[in-house]
Amino acid sequence: MQGQPPYGIKTNERITRRILREAKPKVRRPSPIEQALTYARVLNEPSVVSKSQVAQRFGVSRARVTQMLNLLDLDDAILDQLTSIEDVGEHNFFTEHRLRGLAVLDGTEQLSEFNRLRQESRREARLVQAL
Repeated sequence: MQGQPPYGIKTNERITRRILREAKPKVRRPSPIEQALTYARVLNEPSVVSKSQVAQRFGVSRARVTQMLNLLDLDDAILDQLTSIEDVGEHNFFTEHRLRGLAVLDGTEQLSEFNRLRQESRREARLVQAL
């Protein structure tokens, strides 16, 4: 096969899936919490009176805006930890879907489940590095 190896891989050996996975740059996905905070900021503007207007501005449904704003029901300690995560893999682990499940729990259950998920994200990161 001819051509340049992707991701700047410098080798004359056969490029395997493992080499590709290791060399592929990690992309930080948009944070659902940051999106929810953006929706909340817009909702608090004096010219905006409803979630429907927020939805129209961002090109999403009103239900979507409500789902995202519900993420802000997470405990403040969890929100602080989520916004301070530096590691791209751990940041990407906390998807909106995972966080929605946390938001419906009460405070103490939220914290214990979040800590369990955080440990799981770190374990997953170690497994990926070991491959």
